[in-house]
Parts: sequence; structure tokens; C-alpha cells
Amino acid sequence: MFTIKQASARTGVPVASLRAWERRYGVVAPRRTESGYRMYDEQAIAALSAMRRLVDEGWTPATAAAAITSGEVEPGTESLQQAARLAQAFQGPVHPEAESLAEAFIEAAAAVDVAAMESVIERGFALGTFETAVDAWLMPTLRALGDAWADGTVDVVGEHAASYAIMRRLGQAFAAASSLTSGPRVLVGLPSGSHHELGALAFATAARRRGLAVVYVGADLPVESWRRAIRAFPTKIAVLAVPTAADRPKAAETAEALLHSAPGIVVAAGGSHADDLAPGVVRLPHSIAEAARVMEELER
Repeated sequence: MFTIKQASARTGVPVASLRAWERRYGVVAPRRTESGYRMYDEQAIAALSAMRRLVDEGWTPATAAAAITSGEVEPGTESLQQAARLAQAFQGPVHPEAESLAEAFIEAAAAVDVAAMESVIERGFALGTFETAVDAWLMPTLRALGDAWADGTVDVVGEHAASYAIMRRLGQAFAAASSLTSGPRVLVGLPSGSHHELGALAFATAARRRGLAVVYVGADLPVESWRRAIRAFPTKIAVLAVPTAADRPKAAETAEALLHSAPGIVVAAGGSHADDLAPGVVRLPHSIAEAARVMEELER
């Protein structure tokens, strides 16, 4: 039997999402101790791991849960192996206040309370260094926000207001980070059609904080615009963010185009769906702090 934090580590699902999936979809019904604490068995871990895999592949949480509870998707050994991989990929530093702040942020987004959202954001970034705050609080909170939007807990207006509040805060951090004014550049952006840029901007900020000359080129950048950016700057590394399964085809096309059109350039990729884009593409770790460290090594 596993506690909720152990279940989170084994499945790669944030604690806040575990509670939400239980409450909203009934995908699992963990046992309770006499003190009221949730306890998860291997069957629950397998079901949660399968649901995480489906959500990563682009299913909405509601549809994924229905497939699992109806028996359409049968959790098994593969799901348990997936759980181990996800735990390694998604488990970042743990902070005791991160979970409560994530819940407070979702509540503020549901109420479209911008002042409350901004207050929680500042408390989140006060948990430690920028990198610690991003890995321990921001990224799990963004995943929980996506779940809340998908199941209707947070309306589109709340999701947009929350995203823009975080974007403003990340923009301030990016501008405040030191950056070299000369030398090879590191370009960071998203492929054509990709708009989920908060993770990419957080990574660009972390890379800047390590002294890299980062140029953030933003979301929804067509292949030819990537080529123009490479020509406009003395680029050594181009980093593609691939946050969703739908972004993979364009990301792969962009990566191959850059590798062929700019000999000697390093093309790297990060995000939940950045695996195996093209031969020669460097896969960055899921942790923002670790990804920035790898970039510093590549830049040398």
C-alpha cells in the first residue's frame, strides 16, 4: 500500500491531480486509514498510470477515466513500467507548501480572481530559487490547471487569465536574468501551431540565469521563420519545446529542417512529447534546472 505522496512519485501524477481525478472521475477509490489518509494499492497505481499515459497522449482526463473505468483500457504490467518511467521523468524537488499553493491557484483561477492568482504566483516563486519554484510548484500547477480546464472546473476565461498572469511573471524574470550581448546565441521557441509556451519561457529564463545568450523567439513559429532566426543570429543551439502530442509532427519537421539547413548547429528538444524527434536531436531533461545545466554544457 502507498500513501498519496508515494502514489504521486510512482505514477508521475501531481498530488492535487490525484485528488481531483478521484473526486471528479472516480478512476480509483483508495482505502482510508483510521486517520483518514488515502492508501493506494498496486491496482490503483496501475489505473492511475494508465490514465496518465492517456492524458499525455492527448486524451482529456474525463475521456481517459471513462475508458479505464469501463474496461476499454486495461491497466497492466505495461502501465506499471510506464509508472516508473513517468516517476523518473516528472518527479521534481518536493516542497511542503507547493501542493497547497497549487490548490489555491486553481481556486483563484476558477473564481477568475486575478489579484488572488498574482498573490499565489508570488508566494510560489518565493519557495526557493527560480528553478526550484518552477520544478516544484509551477509545472505541477500548470498540469493541474490543464486538468481543471479539461473537466470544466476552471472556465476558459479563468484558464486564460491564469496563463497570462504566469506569463507576465515569467516575462519579468526573463528580463531580469542576465544575458550576454555578444557571442553565439541559444534560440528557444515552439514549432508552428504550438501555443503552450509557459514551460518554454521558464526554461529560457533558467538558461539565461546560467549566463547563456538566450533569444526567446516565442510560440507558433513556422519552419521558415526558424531558418530566418538562425540566419539573423550567430546561433549555436536551437531549442524546440514540444509540450503536447499534437506538437510533435511540426516539431520533428522543424528539427530536421534546422539540422539540414544549418550544419554544425545543435538542435535540442524539451517538453512532455519531445522524445525521438529526429536523429541527432538532443533530448533535454524534464526538470527545468537540469535542462538548463545540460544547455550550459552544450554551449561550451
